[in-house]
Amino acid sequence: ERRITAYHEAGHAIVAHFLPHTDHVHKVSIISRGRAAGYTLKLPIEDRKMQSRAEFIDDIAVMVAGHTIEKMIFGDVTTGASSDLKSATRLARKLITDYGMSATLPPRTFGNHEELIFLGREISEQRDYSEKIAEAIDKEIATLIKNGVETAEHVITQERSYVEKIVAVLLEKETIEREDFEKICGKKQWKE
Repeated sequence: ERRITAYHEAGHAIVAHFLPHTDHVHKVSIISRGRAAGYTLKLPIEDRKMQSRAEFIDDIAVMVAGHTIEKMIFGDVTTGASSDLKSATRLARKLITDYGMSATLPPRTFGNHEELIFLGREISEQRDYSEKIAEAIDKEIATLIKNGVETAEHVITQERSYVEKIVAVLLEKETIEREDFEKICGKKQWKE
């Protein structure tokens, strides 16, 4: 499990580091926290109030990178990626239904959401679109996730030597802070 977790977290970290529209990797750990076997912490360099579609697309690739690398390295996947996949699917859906960032549908919102303001959680959604649009939304979500997997595979394959270095350090020290991570992988090439 430690080895699988090390590759899983290295996948998230390497994909986040080498994609241009993601936040910096601040910490990678294979020390269990709650139900998570490990974690990769990304933090922005500066406060932001808006995010671009390109940032969301790269974030989806980072989210599916753990699942992707498990499949690439071990030929199988574990339950360790379940919350990542849930987050990636939720983000892809929000991209289309809430932010008007669909590549195939017109720029509008889909669904009326009622929220409990004091809890910040959605309690219901009224569909204000047809079954045909629902199918188009599902299809685009699947495309966004598929493209994220392909992007993650490409970065992991291209940067495989860095993956192995990160895995080795994680198995030895269990945690890598930003400074040590960048000593191994170099400074992040940030979008400007």
